[in-house]
Order: sequence, then C-alpha cells, then structure tokens
Amino acid sequence: MREWAGHAHGSPLYAHLAEVVASSDELLRVMNRVENWPPPNVFFAAVHYLLMKDPGAALAAFFPSLTSDPKPTATVGDPFQDFVLHHENEIVALGRTRFTQTNECRRCVAILPAIWETAFTRFHLVDLGTSAGLNLALDRYGYRWNDLEWRPEADLVLETESRGESPVPGDLEVLSRIGLDLHPVDSADPDDRLWLDALIWPEHHERRIRLRSALDVAATVEIEFVGGSALETLLPTLDGLPGAAPAVVVNSFTLNQFTLDQRDRVAELVEQARQRRPVARVSLEYMDREQRWPRLMVDDGSGLRLIGEAHPHGKWVELYARP
Repeated sequence: MREWAGHAHGSPLYAHLAEVVASSDELLRVMNRVENWPPPNVFFAAVHYLLMKDPGAALAAFFPSLTSDPKPTATVGDPFQDFVLHHENEIVALGRTRFTQTNECRRCVAILPAIWETAFTRFHLVDLGTSAGLNLALDRYGYRWNDLEWRPEADLVLETESRGESPVPGDLEVLSRIGLDLHPVDSADPDDRLWLDALIWPEHHERRIRLRSALDVAATVEIEFVGGSALETLLPTLDGLPGAAPAVVVNSFTLNQFTLDQRDRVAELVEQARQRRPVARVSLEYMDREQRWPRLMVDDGSGLRLIGEAHPHGKWVELYARP
C-alpha cells in the first residue's frame, strides 16, 4: 500500500490515506476483501462513491470534491477508519461488482491526430475497453492544440499543450461506433455516472467537470456496446460491420491489463479482419514498466509504428516528425 501511495502524488488526500491504511490492520483487512483490480483504486473509489451518495457524513468534510473548504488531511485518519468499518459490507460489495473504468476523454487529443495519420476519412470506429464510450464521441468534441483549433464551437473543447509536430487535421466521418468492454457503462444511467465520477480523485476538479460534459456528449450519439472479452468479440464485431468501409480500432490504457500473449492475439485478430476489409489500429498505451509516458502508435497494415507520446490524462501530446 505504501508503494501505491508513491503513485498518488496527484491527490494529497489519497496519498495520506494510503499511509493510514498501511498502518491499520483493520483497514488493510477491508481493502484486501476488494476483489477487482487494482484493489486500492477500487477501495478508495468505493468510499468516494458512498460519500457522494451521503455527503452529510463526517468524512465528506475532508474531500475537496464534496466541500469547498475541506478539513486538513492530517486529521482524517479516525473519521476514515470509522466510515470504512461502518460501511465494510457496502465497500466489499462494490469491490466485487465495480471496476476501474476511468474515462479520460482528453486522451482524444492524441487519438484523433493518430487517426488523421491513417488514410481513412470514412470509417467504422471500434473502441477496446470502452467503459462509457467517451472515445467513440471523439468527432463531437472541439480541440485546441496550442493555437490550432478544430471544431472550436463544440459544447466541450479539449485543450492540450502541443509538443513537437502539430496535428494535421483532415476530413472525418464516423459511420458507426462500437464499444467493447467486459462491463460496459451506460452514460445515461445516473448510478453508472456516479461511479465514474467517484473514480476521479477528489482534488481533480477539472477532470470531473470534463467527465460530466463528455458523458452528456456521448449520450447524444448512437453507440453499440458489446459486452465480453475483446479477444472473443473483436473479430465478430469487425466481420459484422455493414458494407466494405474501413474500420479504425482504438485501444487506450487497455492492453496494459493484457498478457503479452493476449496483446499478440489482438494484433492477430486485426490482421484476420483485414482479409475482409481495411482496418487501421490506433494504440495509446503503457506497454512496459520502463516507459515514462504512454506511446502513441498507428498500424495501417504494416505493423505498429511509433508516432508520438502523450500525458496519461491528455495534458500534452508530442507528435514526432513525419518520415
């Protein structure tokens, strides 16, 4: 748990609470009952979710997402332990039925330029590990890469720092949108929306506002959700697309949860689908522990090629010079 705390630098509250949990046998016992991965993330999200449903609880006074004047984190230990032990059964139940399905739509500031790197302008869009399908609405957002704008009149504009080469905008028509996920999230369902909200760390106000706006946008487009493992649903999905138009398959922060053999299998499935229609693939992933930043890669039939890097939450994107 203390190792996890070292990665919680974006949340002073969670970094402190991780130390509190690490020092308490009772809290560790509850967290270890969380079945879904990674347990600390699901555990804290479950607490956050319950507090959002009961903002009058004493512990809520320490959460910047629930009060404009949070109490000092140094005194949160006892209220946190009391709340967790009192709601243990609810937390364990959430840890068995809910998942870390964080949707950060600002990753589209990297995904969209990667699609523009392909030869496709009219295509079916398929998203692996889609959660609520926010990536599938990428053409409905506005964008700002430094001074370069695309659809600036959109209801939600995604801003980022552009490093390296500038994106080269092109024509874009999404013919259909299909999201593959073990457990798809309904962007119109209030309880599903609340869980996605709870997954965002308490201090991340900008991300929370962006999530809510993106969920509203996603609810206005037609998305087909397919439940189950992508290893079983990807090929039938691609083969079942109407007509002969190309498809673009996107995976972002999904394959890091796959084994090496499973990652290879995804590539094999895409290659099999190419026997019947053109298929491009866009990948934004941490693929090994040595990577400092997620790699942005495109495969339009000749294998994945590295075209840039991006911040995990889309704060910046760096596109490399084109060959």
